Amino acid sequence: MKIRYFILFFLILISVGIYVAFFYEKHLDEKVYKNGDITLKVYKISRISTVHDYIDLERWGYCKNIYEANTGGIYNIILKKDMVIIQTYKAGIYELAAKTLETEIKIDSSITTYRYMKKFQPQNAKYYKQ
Repeated sequence: MKIRYFILFFLILISVGIYVAFFYEKHLDEKVYKNGDITLKVYKISRISTVHDYIDLERWGYCKNIYEANTGGIYNIILKKDMVIIQTYKAGIYELAAKTLETEIKIDSSITTYRYMKKFQPQNAKYYKQ
């Protein structure tokens, strides 16, 4: 009888864990960029085995996800009038909108390993200087 209750408790515990992992996705390290009527939210979502970067564009009361990629690839975000420039470093991009809500989205992948390391890991940047 005790084994049945233990198994039932264990199954309920696993069910709650799966619900939290897949349906409750907390935004980590959220940063907000604003320029006029454009608002960008840059955040990470941690799943069971990986972390992904996301960018949401808000304009005129609408919100669209414009970018999804492996984490660690976003170097900088630049907002210019109706244009968003996402500077990336070796990002495995899964989803990217080219234009949405009358806003053009461009990827700048010219970031070198040295520049990336100098910004995020300055103590190791000297090993990548050429």
